[in-house]
Amino acid sequence: MRNLRFDFFDDCGLPRDSRILMFYSFETDERLPRSGILHYHVGEGRFVGPHHDRELTSAALEFLATAGRLPGASAKS
Repeated sequence: MRNLRFDFFDDCGLPRDSRILMFYSFETDERLPRSGILHYHVGEGRFVGPHHDRELTSAALEFLATAGRLPGASAKS
């Protein structure tokens, strides 16, 4: 994955304290663009919906922790 980016979709109508929707986009090694939405269920502590690549979900968890959106996780400086 190259140029991996995340952003929040906070105006989705779901309660922010229980669910987080986030966009992702990246380029494959073959320079093909890929994008989608990840749905993180805070109470269950996992992504729900379609199965996603471990590299993508690991990076997404790091992004959530850095952004201070996971309970018990503090923002990194």
